[in-house]
Amino acid sequence: MSVVRGVATVFRFEWKRSLTVPRAIWWVLLASFPPALLLLVRLNVGPPPSPEPIPIVIFVLCPGVVCMMGVFLWATPWISSELEGRSWVYPAVRPRGARAVMLGQYLVAVPWTLPAALLATTLGVLAMGGEDSMRILWVESRLVFLSCFSYGAVFTLIGVMFPKRAMVVGVFFAVLFEVVLASIPAAVNLLTIQFRLRCLGVRWMDWPPSFAADTPVFQAYFGDESAAWHLFVLFAMTIGLLAAAAAVLRIREFTAEAETDV
Repeated sequence: MSVVRGVATVFRFEWKRSLTVPRAIWWVLLASFPPALLLLVRLNVGPPPSPEPIPIVIFVLCPGVVCMMGVFLWATPWISSELEGRSWVYPAVRPRGARAVMLGQYLVAVPWTLPAALLATTLGVLAMGGEDSMRILWVESRLVFLSCFSYGAVFTLIGVMFPKRAMVVGVFFAVLFEVVLASIPAAVNLLTIQFRLRCLGVRWMDWPPSFAADTPVFQAYFGDESAAWHLFVLFAMTIGLLAAAAAVLRIREFTAEAETDV
């Protein structure tokens, strides 16, 4: 129970600290960027000729950009901020204190990002319009939930493994793995969260499998596993990443001296 109480304490403290004007501005920017962009496109180009591009565009901007950027800003620098503030020693010397701080920071990153991403998704769907708006909103909202929890675990682990270069490594991961590798129709994209979310979007939209069955490249890009399998893999990846972060915390020592920490 001490871990649970520690996580709750960290969550309350960090949540209160998140209610500041600069972070509120970031939140508003995250929530407003996709609908503003889609509204400008709609006003200048007009509605899309078919409904198929709408969920794809919403997926790229909301479960992709907004969720990833939001948890990246919160979960990645959590250890480096503790080290810079000379406060890491206090949770480090307490039994299970470091893991309580890690989970508390993770649980702040997700609910801070989630409302912004859901609002961006809702406004983005409304901006694009279409007859299937409610279905698209339901599918994209579920992908937003999964994206926040999964990417939060990834950036939490990056923050633990590379405390001095966490933000740089986080950007490198997002660009290389979740943009480049996830776009390659090969076995390597199976390691990315983007691939799992993309496949779930296709399954939940009930798009006919015939559009990918005749083309091996498309089949590798969207996969042929069930939605239940992709959900299981995402869940396992999230738990595994958090467990790996906790293991690194247990065996590694951190110091506030940036020039001597390895």
